[in-house]
Order: sequence, then C-alpha cells, then structure tokens
Amino acid sequence: MSEVDSSGSAPSSPRPLPSKFSLPLIGETLNFIKDPGGFMIRRSHELGRVFMVNILGKKTVCLVGPEAFSLLLDEANAQRKGANAPHVEKLFDPHAVPFLDGETHRRRKKLLMEAFTPAALEEYLPVIEQIISRYQKRWEKLGTVALVPELNAMGFSIAATLFTGADPEASAADIETAFGQIGAGLLSIPVAIPGTPYARALKAREYLLGIIDKAIAAHEQVPRKDVLSRLLSARVGDEKLGKDEVRIETFHFFGAYAAVIGGLSMLAKCLAEDPAVAARVREEISREVPPGPLALATASKLGYLDRVCKESRRVAPTLPITFFGQIKRELVFEGFRIPAGFSAVGCIGATVLEDRTYPDASKFNPDRWLNPTEQQKAAWIPHGGGVHTEGHRCAGEALATLMLKTFAVLLLREHTLQLLPGQDLSPTKDKLFATPAGGLHVRLGPA
Repeated sequence: MSEVDSSGSAPSSPRPLPSKFSLPLIGETLNFIKDPGGFMIRRSHELGRVFMVNILGKKTVCLVGPEAFSLLLDEANAQRKGANAPHVEKLFDPHAVPFLDGETHRRRKKLLMEAFTPAALEEYLPVIEQIISRYQKRWEKLGTVALVPELNAMGFSIAATLFTGADPEASAADIETAFGQIGAGLLSIPVAIPGTPYARALKAREYLLGIIDKAIAAHEQVPRKDVLSRLLSARVGDEKLGKDEVRIETFHFFGAYAAVIGGLSMLAKCLAEDPAVAARVREEISREVPPGPLALATASKLGYLDRVCKESRRVAPTLPITFFGQIKRELVFEGFRIPAGFSAVGCIGATVLEDRTYPDASKFNPDRWLNPTEQQKAAWIPHGGGVHTEGHRCAGEALATLMLKTFAVLLLREHTLQLLPGQDLSPTKDKLFATPAGGLHVRLGPA
C-alpha cells in the first residue's frame, strides 16, 4: 500500500471505511442536499475522522481533521480533474482552477494571486468602504434591520464592482438573483428540464457570462482599479492569462464570493451575540484607526479584530466541504483502507468544529488564537487548506479577511448591535453557503 496509518506502520489487514446504510443508486444524496454541513458533522460524530458516504452514486471518502485533510491536498494521492459531479463542473466550467492539477493548476494559481497582492487590496479598499458605508447609512435610517438579505445585496454590489467594474452606487440585484439560482442548481438533482432548479441555474450561468464578456471588452479598452483589470494584466515571467481563462475565473470568483457574504453574516451574528467582544473591538478601533478612510496598513494592525474575524469563520463556518477529488492510489489512514478510484472530500465544518482540536469548539472565543497550537493552525481551513500561493486554498482569502475587517470597523466605530428576541440563529441547512436561518434581525444603536 502507498501510505501508512497514523501509528507509523501499515497494518496487516486494514479495515473497510466505516459507513451507514444508504439507498441503492442515490445513496445518501437527498440527505446531503437537504443539509450539507450538518450531514457531514453528524456523520463524523457517528463514524470518526474518515468514513464513506454514497453521493450521486459515487463512493466518497470524507476526511475530517488536518491529518486526514492533508491526504486530499497531496497531489500524489488525489486529483481534481474529473472528480466532481458533471453538473458542478458544467456550472463552474471544467477548466476552472478548482478542477485543475499539477503544473497547469500551479501556473493558473500563481497568475490569479496577482489580483490579491497587498498593492491590489489597497486599490480595492476605497470602493469596498464606499459600498459598505452606503449600506450602513441605509441601516441607520431603518434602525431595525434583517442583516442577512442586506449583507447579501451589499456583498454582490461589491463583487459586481470589483469583478465587472459595475457602478458602486448601484444595486446588483440581477447578479444576486442569478447566483442564487446557480447555488440552488448546485444543490439539486441535475435534470435540465425547463423549470427545474438545474435548468434555471444553466440559464443564469449564461446570463452572467454575458455580463462578464461585456466587462472584459470594456476593461480592455479602459483599465480600472479592480480585480478584472488585475487579472487581464497579470504576468508571471512570460505567462499571462488568456481571455477565456479570465472569463472562467471571474465567474468562479463570483461563486466563491458568496462564501464571503456568509462570513459577513456570521461575523455580525457573533458580534451581536457577544457585546463584550464587540466592545473590545470598538475600543481597539478607537485606539488604532484614525478618522477618515481606512488604510490597509491600519487594518493590518488590528490584532484583536483579526482574531475575532478568524474565530467567527471557525465557530460559524459557511462552507461545508471542499470541491471533490479522486483518490489516485490506495491509502491507509488510522487503520482504514481508502481504495484507489474513490471520490474524496475534505469536511471543512467538521474539521473547524472538532473538539479534539479546539477544546469547547462550539464556543466563540477569539483569544484561543493568542497562542494556537500547530494542530489548531493546520485545522483552520474555512478557505481550504494547503499552500496558499500554489495549492487549492482560496486565492481570495486575503480579500475576504479585508472585507470582514472593513465591515467591522465601519459598523462598530459608530454603532452597537442588539439582537432582536425570538429568532432562529442556527445556520441554514439547504444552502451551499450558510447564514443565520432567521435572517439576523438586529437593532442599531449609537456607539
């Protein structure tokens, strides 16, 4: 066998992967679609750190914890090409960076990272601040607001501005609606009959690609200080992105950005639930952030806020799993045999909420990041794991962090958040990206 188990030696007779009864053909697909994050967490509690499920007719090994997760990240063990459900690859494009391997992937990833350098983030910050401020003025007038739909609208306005050069003072309701349809199509039975969620997702995909095509043409004529212009001008040595690659990855970034919106919602929930943490963030802001526009260097100095943003993404993960891989060679992990040819997926929610790595894991505790163990650092995978610059970890992680910090600074230096009683704060179950199920109704008060 190609791998040894966690004891350091290959067992003479490795055990089959633990699993539960599943229906023929469809397996556990329906249970997974109903609640992707909860399904994987329940199975990990029942079956352990490595187990098998049957999704869309594929035997899939599910990996929990940094050691198991690392099996998927090693390209000697797993490949991404052709590993995901055909309808997922159809919606994102099979040539998007999550589905690439080897040097093809590394080349693409290095070029994409050119859009997320510190200099690039500094260029994006003014428009991020402009749009967040516009929405917060609206919330001030409302007084009481359901934050989830507001943050969804705000997030897609920022995404439309950064990814297509849209007007930062305008709504992006059409793009928001289209990506809602795509998300529903991803978590559906992939039948392209008119009127089905998947058929609507395909139609929404074509609509969004049309917007992106027009934006690329406009940016080629007049470059702007946004992600799309950075992608078009990206160079690593003699390499650059072709126009079709820019088109594919801009669409992919829109899809990935929905997780950032979920992260904003969960950060707001954590701050509203814990006024003491919010007050401590506000004190740091008043001490470290001068009046006027926020600068990247200033945001980088906010150590406590950084821990708060990090912990909110751990205790309230928005993504349940990674994209799928396919096992290339037979492996053994903790005495269990993982056959070649199985699908494989890293369980993000189950990993960041595992008590054996994070004691009292369900508790929101930003100070756990003052002196984290190496195990805890490795298990913090809300944006995927591995080497950021070359691996399958999200290219836009730094942009996501900047978004969360900017939102918190602008909100808390002027306002307090009070949760309204009687609402459901549990994560949504039937969505690809989790948000508080009740909509997160809050009352804004003066700081």
